[in-house]
Amino acid sequence: MESLNITLEEINSRLGRLLRGKFIFKENNKPFEDEPLEDFTLDPHALDRQVAADKAVKEGKDIKAAIKSATKPNLATGPVYTPSKSDKLSTDDYNHLMMKIFPAYESLNRGDMSEDGVRFVAWDLVRRYPANYIGKTNRPKCVPFFEAMTEEQTWDFFYVYHPQDLAQQPFIFIPTEQFEHFLDIINASVQTKLTIPPGQPADKFNLTFGSSCTIRPKYIGRSSSDNEYKALQAVIPSPEHEDACQDATVHSMEFLLHNLNAHLEKAPKSKNKKKKQEKAASRDESIYDAQLYLGLRPVANAAVDKTRKVVLDEPVPYDLHKDVVFLCIDIEVAEEHHGTILEVGMAALDTRELVGIAPAEIGRNWFHQIKSRHLISEEHKFMRNRKYIQGCPELFDFGESEYTKIAELPARIKEAFEELSKRGIPEGDESFRNIVLVGHDLNSDLSYLASMKVNPWDVRGMMRCLDTKDMHQVFRQATQGRNLGFVCQDLDIRCKNLHNAGNDAAYTLRAMLGLAVRTRVDEEQKQNK
Repeated sequence: MESLNITLEEINSRLGRLLRGKFIFKENNKPFEDEPLEDFTLDPHALDRQVAADKAVKEGKDIKAAIKSATKPNLATGPVYTPSKSDKLSTDDYNHLMMKIFPAYESLNRGDMSEDGVRFVAWDLVRRYPANYIGKTNRPKCVPFFEAMTEEQTWDFFYVYHPQDLAQQPFIFIPTEQFEHFLDIINASVQTKLTIPPGQPADKFNLTFGSSCTIRPKYIGRSSSDNEYKALQAVIPSPEHEDACQDATVHSMEFLLHNLNAHLEKAPKSKNKKKKQEKAASRDESIYDAQLYLGLRPVANAAVDKTRKVVLDEPVPYDLHKDVVFLCIDIEVAEEHHGTILEVGMAALDTRELVGIAPAEIGRNWFHQIKSRHLISEEHKFMRNRKYIQGCPELFDFGESEYTKIAELPARIKEAFEELSKRGIPEGDESFRNIVLVGHDLNSDLSYLASMKVNPWDVRGMMRCLDTKDMHQVFRQATQGRNLGFVCQDLDIRCKNLHNAGNDAAYTLRAMLGLAVRTRVDEEQKQNK
């Protein structure tokens, strides 16, 4: 047996031959020493430039121009947090401040009630803080933090419904400690001394709930980006029986209402009054016009018997105004990246096909005349929204889904508009049908259409838009609109598999019919009393 007395040099030599010279082992008898870390600055645009360069190469564009464009400042990204140069806050303390978490809320599920004694502040009041509580000197350097507060900061959101009007949009709150932490970050970054104002104004930044049978704020979810913040707004649970606080004492109810209204500004009555009146008039007009298009009310200057009433089990008493075709558009996007189009839903209703059909309660007999389509982007067909909403692109309930490449989606949508514009028009006839575009919170869908370079107003016959969110707000005389699921439930329209774009488009048209019929019938019943 060979002796085991082998020197370190021999071991290195043998291992070197074994590994064919690919590794070299060097002897180092010096003890490890702590070496000073090099100072470095994190470049927030580095990844943007790399992505822009890669994209430019693929598209055959100028790389330098793409990199320059990607480096332009973007307010949406928020301020870059620079460690405070103040002697009062070291780099370690600053980093500790930035890494602070709030574990008390991590275990909460949507709809869970907050713990007793937690201090809250209204989200509206937080957003108004710069205008109300920061002086002119510090405001310019602090405002960027507030403009990017949903992008650069983690928030836990809670909601409370108005106990005397559950149809209203709920009030939104965040824990006061998170707002205080946010102010600390601003102070450390730009050497300000922002605080919750002292004295009586401090009360509305430190609200507590839950005494004597009143409700406590319920959890919505945690947001760490602007896309997550937007997604949370769409998943606030519907009100429950306990939200009405029917067992509350008079004193505790007054206390709750005081908390809910504490953040409201007492603005002059004339301020924005005209603008609010114009918006309300526009919403009322939407209901009125929908009823005209459906033959539920007479045209004002028409020479007809205007005393005829709507009888639900008989055809409508008046002509269907404007010979309208309704088209509903619903677009589903990735909840954490709103620029990614996942699905497009389209539902159409030709009013010519309603002639002679009795509407029935909430227009149920008209539902089967709605024709629906569901387009899924081929490139994103395996993507599902799961964090805030339960996406279900595979559960289209009104036909077969169509898989379409993203680049072809705009053309498919434009084709749908053009087809409706010429529906029922003889070949060679230059006339066209009137199109009414319908949606629920339609402005969002219009912005997604614009991102695809689709402009509905380029289509001949495009006449106007109707928003069922606004229409329901008129129906319930609420201060804010509600989500589609709530509206359908309120109208007794059975629905399932929402957040499938095709289903949402179909249910939105049903909601439009239901609102038009229901409000007209209610109006006539009041006139008879």
